[in-house]
Amino acid sequence: MNKSNQIKTHFDGKVILLFTIVFIVSCGLLAFKVNAKKACNIKEFKIDAPSYKAGELITFSDNTPNSYEWRWYFGDGTNISYRSKVVHSFAKPGKYTIKLRVDNNCTIEKTITIVPKKDVINEALLPKISGPKVVYQGDPVQFKDSTAHAKSWEWRFGDGMKVDAIDQNPTHVYRIPGKKLVSLVVNGDIKYVQNLEVMVLPAKKEERDIVSERLARRTSARGDAVQDFFNQLPESPKRSAELGNLNEETFKGVLLGICSDKLSFEHVKRYFCEDDLPLVKLRTGKTISLKQLDDEIRNRNINVKKIELQRDQDGCITLINLNYRYKSIF
Repeated sequence: MNKSNQIKTHFDGKVILLFTIVFIVSCGLLAFKVNAKKACNIKEFKIDAPSYKAGELITFSDNTPNSYEWRWYFGDGTNISYRSKVVHSFAKPGKYTIKLRVDNNCTIEKTITIVPKKDVINEALLPKISGPKVVYQGDPVQFKDSTAHAKSWEWRFGDGMKVDAIDQNPTHVYRIPGKKLVSLVVNGDIKYVQNLEVMVLPAKKEERDIVSERLARRTSARGDAVQDFFNQLPESPKRSAELGNLNEETFKGVLLGICSDKLSFEHVKRYFCEDDLPLVKLRTGKTISLKQLDDEIRNRNINVKKIELQRDQDGCITLINLNYRYKSIF
């Protein structure tokens, strides 16, 4: 065969390398673009309410699987809520745009119209609540109810959806500044709910006494053996504001609040000395912690047979003798 008729094929190595680099870069850009445009699968959130009336409680919830962060904006100037399920009440009629941002990625909006409350209300059945309208972050706040016919109470202090207290005159500490809407339902009748707006201001700054601090430093530098001895003595248990209100009947209400998941464990602890939580002795003779009891009965139906509270000389409850059984569905 004539060499001139042969077809010669020649590939330059640099050209092959260039095409390889371009291909890899293109794949990387495509992957980044696809990831950056990750589709938002959340289309809507759930609103649960018998009606959209001013002053009534409305439940907002999102049940998106694998979600981990929620931010609710209600459009009425109240603080952002950070739970998957929240309860909110609009004080005035009007149109409000509810915005939910999930996982800092997806945002859904709905506009609802709050109408005036035109129900025929018996003023005598409305709760009669009282409390300060301006408070400071971190300070205990006392709320009171003077409703004559009230036998049970459900207080919400504007921090979340759960019931925060079930006693008549509770105390609450706000951890986050801002406008809060306190609501009270008595005797379980949600139609007769009373609201109270509270403005929580940032914690007051303590004024420093420079002269006293200098004298204290000089005194401590010299040393005081007697003062050092007393400084080493353990502090007495911190007393809760609700400690004196807890008896066997009230504690039964606390247990039912745990069972229905209306009271968080943080609010349950308020009824006991902070650094000396009691033990719980069951009818079987087994002794468990208060937290273990909370875990065992939360979201469970129980029938309380007997409660006995034992206190120490400071009034702190040290032991709870408890006899209860789980209710059968049959």
